[in-house]
Amino acid sequence: MKQATSELGHAAGAEPFFSLDNGPLGKDITVHPLGGCPMADDPSHGVVDGYGQVHGHRGLHISDGSTVPTAIGVNPSETIAALAERNVEHLVAAGRA
Repeated sequence: MKQATSELGHAAGAEPFFSLDNGPLGKDITVHPLGGCPMADDPSHGVVDGYGQVHGHRGLHISDGSTVPTAIGVNPSETIAALAERNVEHLVAAGRA
């Protein structure tokens, strides 16, 4: 993970930060933040449409947990993965991937 963080930071022209020991109890964990860019048909109620396309920004897509509008239960990782896969299939079918 440290190597991947360094490679991604370098490729982005950024200074990578990797702090495995600073999490709760010094454990390597991840969370599923939800709702930061919620999906909705109406741009006044959400950031992306049902396929992760950002309203008003053709070609910009978001396919992670931030598009899930609200908490959906314990461990949403499979739902997040399914939404991302569905979004990619939609892009491929539309000839944009």
